[in-house]
Amino acid sequence: MNFKQRLGFTLLMSIGMATSMSWLGMAKSMGINGAMWRVFLLALAPTIAFAFVFNFLVVATLTNWLVKWWTKGMTDTKAIGFKSGAIRGWIMLLMMSFTMSTRALLINGTFFHLTVSQFILSFFGTFTMAYFVRDILIMPLVRHLLFHAMPRLK
Repeated sequence: MNFKQRLGFTLLMSIGMATSMSWLGMAKSMGINGAMWRVFLLALAPTIAFAFVFNFLVVATLTNWLVKWWTKGMTDTKAIGFKSGAIRGWIMLLMMSFTMSTRALLINGTFFHLTVSQFILSFFGTFTMAYFVRDILIMPLVRHLLFHAMPRLK
């Protein structure tokens, strides 16, 4: 992907994942009621902004470095493309799940009240939910939108 495509992809993924994961997390912890909707709507724009900036600047940089490192001795371009896609997908999912779930725990004041095992279990719950939300809902939608907006991606 070129810079413009990567920017569009990151923006759409950040909007989709931040919106869906925030809503699911708040609905799970608060129930679906008026207070949950108010908190969700107030927190949505800062959450999307944080996810986009963090993903675009920090996670993408780390992911690019890891792709270069783990594909260093490879020469087959197809194999490099396949491996780099897998590395990007997993590292982005792991980093964003960890960062966003930790950020949510810090914001709502529960981070320092958790034991290490509670934190780990909380992360894996968030990670599992993010994996399915990304692969079943968000990624197909983002690809569909990008392919219609930028047909050269096909």
